[in-house]
Amino acid sequence: MAGKTRMAVHLLQLVYPDRLVVIPDAPDGLAALMNAGEIPDNGIVWLDDLERYLSDASNLRSKWIERLQEAGNVIVATMRETFYESFQLGESLQRTQWATLQLFDLVRLKNESEERSALAAQIPDPRIRQGVITYGLGAYVGGGHLALQRLETGRTTNPVGAALVLAATDWQRSGIGDSIGDSIACALVPQYTDSDNLEPSPDELAAGWTWATAQVVGGDAFALLKRQADGSSRPFDYLLDHVSRSGRPIPALLWEAAAAADAPAGRLNTAGLNAVTAGYEQLAARFFERASEQGDVEAMANFATTLERGDRIPEAKALYERSAEGGSLQGMTGLAVLLEREGNVLQAERLFKKAAEGGIGDAMANLGFLLMGRGEEEEAVDWYRRAAEAGSGFGMTNYGIVLEKAGDIEAAEKLYRAAVQKRRNGAGMYQLAKLLSGRGKDEEALSLLQDATRAGNPAAMMELGTVFEARGEEAAAEKLYRMAADRGDAVGLFVVGRKLLAGQHYAEAERMFVRSAGRGYVMSTFWLGLLMQQTGRRAEAVLQFRSAAAHEAMTDVRTLLYIAQELEQEDALPVLRKAANLGSVFAMQQLGILLDRSEAHVEAQSFHDRATVGEERLRQSAGEGDTEALIELGQISADRRDFDQARRLLQKAADQGSAYALQCLALLPPEPGPL
Repeated sequence: MAGKTRMAVHLLQLVYPDRLVVIPDAPDGLAALMNAGEIPDNGIVWLDDLERYLSDASNLRSKWIERLQEAGNVIVATMRETFYESFQLGESLQRTQWATLQLFDLVRLKNESEERSALAAQIPDPRIRQGVITYGLGAYVGGGHLALQRLETGRTTNPVGAALVLAATDWQRSGIGDSIGDSIACALVPQYTDSDNLEPSPDELAAGWTWATAQVVGGDAFALLKRQADGSSRPFDYLLDHVSRSGRPIPALLWEAAAAADAPAGRLNTAGLNAVTAGYEQLAARFFERASEQGDVEAMANFATTLERGDRIPEAKALYERSAEGGSLQGMTGLAVLLEREGNVLQAERLFKKAAEGGIGDAMANLGFLLMGRGEEEEAVDWYRRAAEAGSGFGMTNYGIVLEKAGDIEAAEKLYRAAVQKRRNGAGMYQLAKLLSGRGKDEEALSLLQDATRAGNPAAMMELGTVFEARGEEAAAEKLYRMAADRGDAVGLFVVGRKLLAGQHYAEAERMFVRSAGRGYVMSTFWLGLLMQQTGRRAEAVLQFRSAAAHEAMTDVRTLLYIAQELEQEDALPVLRKAANLGSVFAMQQLGILLDRSEAHVEAQSFHDRATVGEERLRQSAGEGDTEALIELGQISADRRDFDQARRLLQKAADQGSAYALQCLALLPPEPGPL
């Protein structure tokens, strides 16, 4: 009733007056036409209320639009704004209909106040004039205002009838169907009345149906509910748009009824997506599961996502595989995520690229993540930006991280908050939590960490695990670490690997370290060497130590010093140089000694001189109570076999809370007993 169909007809008559117009029946008329090979030539294909064709992806395919265009046809469609928004990309539950919509050039009818005022000025009747100013000429004259007034009045004069209308509008809003059956509508009436949820009597229901279906609105032009051929009832479109704009939530019992209703796979999938947005994720899983059983590949991808979030990873992978094999780009994205976690990076990248080129925002973001990991930063950032523009919460988060590192904190926070608005976007929650924690907003940050963990973000799981561990809640912390490791988080794999190694579960610990090291976490390479050393594989351990020391990310001085002790002099020298360049006085002293043995006296003296200056600096810091200075001076004293001095320094560091100092103390020779 807003004039969109009238405008399209008028323009087509002006521009293409001699063309044949083909109007396929909704919803599957175009599918029947295309499957039969009856393709019009140089005509106009008219798809009024496009959402009727898009409700099931099998009724309108992108390739059909392209074939019609190749045959010289002009394809024209109309659609209300609320339906257009409902088909837009979600955070992680995508749909193929959006790709089809992108083939159309979008023309929006803008109901501007200046235009309404100009039209109203030409109307003598003050009531109509005010109606045009308030609602616009098309909607008002078409009867939308009158329909809304009748519905609002009916809440008092005929609450059962108004409830039937509202139930029908919410049924369509859920996505399960355009029209509602009588028995379902009647059962839902108590949800929309103020009668303490009492069941209406048969007479009240009969009177309600009579009122709702009476064709008395807009000069007897239409009714609030229109009876369909199958006996179901469809609400007047203007009421549907009004209720949708109001933001009023759909009652839980209607979602329950929709989840149990018979519907084609496309409808079930759409209803599942809407249920996710409304916060009914368990019900959404039921919609997706039922649609999957009917063979809908998009529903398979969506159901796989719900399984993955419930830690049912093997089941999710199997369903992603079926979805991807069926051509779903979202299925390919989900499968690629799991493959990448398993270390199958090449296959994951191939799937990410195919899905990204198909317009899937999450695939773009994941592809950027892989490229960033191997140093292709410029291309990675471009994919992050494109993913953010495509509406991917993951893309927004990663692009926000890039901006944050560049110093644009305000823009980064804006992106993080936009990502958080994408339901269950754990990455955005985690990054925003870190930002807020840095500002001292610990309570809000902790709440976001918990939400991010529930959303399946492994980094948040690790962070929350450390919080629980600090509280002494070891079991809860270990569960979180395990969850992060199951999702392929490098640090989670490392932490779980260390715990397994402590329990002498060598084979399982080794698998964890190998996977973590493969994801670039250098400490796992070092610990893999320790494991091999403990299990008698000395030569393999040395290779791991060398690899860890050479890694650019290895900046832990204590680890470097340990590695240097385990290597032969020739291999130890570059490791000690690295530790010395990181400021280790002990490494400087050891380098001086080793270089003297190699008769590189000039270079040795330079390190002796640097060590002397560094040791004096350490003594000043230790005198001020610096824990790290106390530990390093203690190690230097122990190396000089001044064990009494070493004990005093290390004990002081231990008294200040250093666990490492306690470990060093335990390695010192025991104090001599009394004679």
